[in-house]
Amino acid sequence: MKIRFTIIVMMVAIISGCTMTTTVPEKMPKGLEIGNSVVITAEVVAIDKRDRTIMLLGPDGNILDLEVDESARNFNQIKVGDMLKAEYYESIAIYIGEKGTQPDEKAGIVGARSAKGEKPAAVVIETIDVSATVKSINKSKRSIDLIMPDGKVVTRKVDKSIKAFDSLKKGDSIHVRLTEAVAISVEKP
Repeated sequence: MKIRFTIIVMMVAIISGCTMTTTVPEKMPKGLEIGNSVVITAEVVAIDKRDRTIMLLGPDGNILDLEVDESARNFNQIKVGDMLKAEYYESIAIYIGEKGTQPDEKAGIVGARSAKGEKPAAVVIETIDVSATVKSINKSKRSIDLIMPDGKVVTRKVDKSIKAFDSLKKGDSIHVRLTEAVAISVEKP
């Protein structure tokens, strides 16, 4: 099933009443990982089978029209009164790599959908890994110049909460992994 993360983010913004948790590990010697998860449940209040759209009612009375792609299986099984549950998870991990590691960028995506005849459901997980090399550091301004995989140099401010900044040196590698996961299922009320 083709799911665009922007649709899920719009759902999060439009339908309120979501649950959010943040986890920050107590000790991670060379890095930091932060994760957020959001769970949204909305009631299907109208269906347009011809245009493949459903109208959802959020817990605070918010209405959202959602177009369902042709690749979504079992659309005809969705009924008014069904509950649509969407779970969104995002995490970012930042760590310092071995000195001299070359900048790199990798990405991957995995998806699955329900079998024919089952209630509509899908999951998509995407991970992007990017590394950069420290070109220079301005300790007084808490800024860092990074050489990206494409050779461009970017300057970024570093928050005071990032203790590893004080141990960074020219030539160090910074690695970032961004993971997004979305799971959508239709459940009976």
